[in-house]
Amino acid sequence: MPERSVQMADAQYHSLKSFVARKAGMRLAVHGRLRDRLTEIIVEEWPVGCRPEHLEEVLRAKVSRRVREKYGSVVAMFLISVLVNALVRIVVEWWFAREAHRVLMVGWAQNAAKNSDV
Repeated sequence: MPERSVQMADAQYHSLKSFVARKAGMRLAVHGRLRDRLTEIIVEEWPVGCRPEHLEEVLRAKVSRRVREKYGSVVAMFLISVLVNALVRIVVEWWFAREAHRVLMVGWAQNAAKNSDV
């Protein structure tokens, strides 16, 4: 991601990333940059219109596929099993917490889909 895009994503997803950092605690604190990038991937892969009862399962599958493509098989297996599962759970918790979060996520996901080259 270009530097300007990284700064925009940090500013744009600040409330979500702050929540994720607090909830993830020490287990993901040492992987802060990776945690933030995976959070961005979760937003980019957000299944807008998915039924809430299937949301976590669909999101985990989409993000797992994307991580395998991006990071390769050995690293992806570690990321998927540890980081992605924890992050998906935390982001879905954030999404369910407030109506405003659901509105934000739809906007972010639609914007990410429009700017997929960024």
